[in-house]
Amino acid sequence: MNTRFKLLKKCGSGGTGEVYEALDLRLKRKVALKRARRDARGDHRERAARLVREAEILALVQHPNVVAIHDLLEEEDSVSIVMELVDGIPLGELYKKQPMSEGELLGYLRQLIAAVERVHSADIIHRDVNPRNVLVTPEGIVKLTDFGLSSSIHDPEPRAGGSLGYMAPEALRRGRRLGFGVDIYGLGMLAYQALLGAPAFQKLYGTVKPMAWARWLLSRERFRTLVELFVPVSPALSVIVAKMLEKDPKLRYQRITEVEKDIDKLGTRVDSGPSRGPSLGAAVRRLLPALLARPQEKSP
Repeated sequence: MNTRFKLLKKCGSGGTGEVYEALDLRLKRKVALKRARRDARGDHRERAARLVREAEILALVQHPNVVAIHDLLEEEDSVSIVMELVDGIPLGELYKKQPMSEGELLGYLRQLIAAVERVHSADIIHRDVNPRNVLVTPEGIVKLTDFGLSSSIHDPEPRAGGSLGYMAPEALRRGRRLGFGVDIYGLGMLAYQALLGAPAFQKLYGTVKPMAWARWLLSRERFRTLVELFVPVSPALSVIVAKMLEKDPKLRYQRITEVEKDIDKLGTRVDSGPSRGPSLGAAVRRLLPALLARPQEKSP
C-alpha cells in the first residue's frame, strides 16, 4: 500500500473494490480510496483492470455533481483510485421514513439529470443509478458515485450486474447491447420511491422475492402511476416518472435531455437542493455520524 495514504476506516465494498476513508499525508487532507478487492473469489487482475477503467471514466466525466477523481495509483500488486471524500449521506436516507415533496425531489433530480447528461455526453452508461450511489451533502449538493459497472454505449456485450431493484428490464437479459435508457429507468425508480416514501414502496413491492421481481419486471404489467396511488404530486410529474419507468425501452425517454426538457416545463415547482437551507443541513448532519460508522455493503 502506498505510504502516502493512511487508511482510517472502511466505508463500504462491492464486487470490484473496497472503499476507505484515508488521510493523504502529503496534502494533509482526507480522501476516499477505492482499491481492488483481494479474496479467494474471482480474478484480482480482472478487478484491477476494472478499477483502471473506472478511473479513466471518472477522469472523462468531470462535473460538479459527479464524485471527483484525484489520482490513480498503480503499484506492483495493487491498484487504487483516489477520490474526493464526500461529506454526505445516501439519498435514500432522506425518504427512509416519509416521502419527499415534489419540490424537494425535483431539486435533487435536476442535479442528477445534469450529472447523467455529462456521463452520457461521453458515450458512457453509468448502469447502477440507485440511492446508495447518490450522496447528498449538508448544503444539498448531489454527487453521483460508483462507476464500477459503467460501460461504453458501443459495448456489444456489457458485463452483467447491477442492483436488481433499479435494473431496467433489458439489463436482465444477458448478451444484449444496452442504451442510455437503463440510467433513465434507474432515475425513474429513484424518483418513484422517493415520492412514495420507502415504507409505502416496501408495502407495495418489498415482499417480492428477487426471482419473482425479475419475472414481474419482464412481464407486460406496468407500474401503477403516482396519481393512481394518490401521491400528492402534479399529474405532469406523475406522467414523467411513468415514462421513465416504461418497461419497453422504445417507449421510455430515449435521451436524458428529453427528461430535462419535461422537468423544466414544471417551472416554479422545482426547488434546488442547496436553497433548502439549514433544515437539510441539520438533517444530514444528524444522520451522518451513524451512517459513516456503519460500513455499507453494496451489490456487485
